[in-house]
Amino acid sequence: MAMAALPAAGQVVLGSEITPMDTTKQNRLTNRLIAPKGGWQCGLSVMYADFNSANSDYMLMLQGLSARASMLKLAPEAAYTFKDNHAVGVKFNYLKAGGMVDAATADLLGNLSLSVSDVSATSNSMGGAVFQRTYIGIDKQGRFGIFWDYILGYTRSKTQFAVGEGGSSYTVKEKINFAFAPGVVYFPMNNVSVQANISIADLSYATTTAYDAEGEAGTHKGWKAQAGLNLLNLSFGLTIHM
Repeated sequence: MAMAALPAAGQVVLGSEITPMDTTKQNRLTNRLIAPKGGWQCGLSVMYADFNSANSDYMLMLQGLSARASMLKLAPEAAYTFKDNHAVGVKFNYLKAGGMVDAATADLLGNLSLSVSDVSATSNSMGGAVFQRTYIGIDKQGRFGIFWDYILGYTRSKTQFAVGEGGSSYTVKEKINFAFAPGVVYFPMNNVSVQANISIADLSYATTTAYDAEGEAGTHKGWKAQAGLNLLNLSFGLTIHM
């Protein structure tokens, strides 16, 4: 009868149980090794959304609606695992969004109607962030787990509006934010993982400056805190582990 070889001393075994720092407490979830200490990882998260009024059942208040919108978000990242199942890294964010309303009429309770046409908006933003990621391995093979990110980032965006053949206006927004984003990860191969995560809480401070044909029109500064699920914050990623 052949016997399986035992792992050598000090050898990393994916899926092995990680001893908690406080062994006096009973943990509800066993944490298993899924990201060994000393590893590097680089990846890319992508989110794309496309909207067309011809395929929507939600604009019930709008008559004769003709509109379309799209959004693309790319977020390359790199991280280093400084401790088993704990990593720190940086990411770059790029977002491009655009929308166009060719025509729409809103009828509110039969007493008020409002019509708009040829309204367009485009937005481009770039930014960077540092994050700390904590994994919890679920299965004994070290293939599946959950994780959460603490993210501190900066974003600068420009949004431009135009109505018909008239002049356009735009706003420039600079934002510093702290976010919490949980997710799930799966390793189809030992050095490749796929993941999905979503930001569910965000605290930010932003400065927004509006411009028109005559120059600066006004500035608004303020704090904002929000929590909840927004599908536009959902991202899917592919990561290579080295």
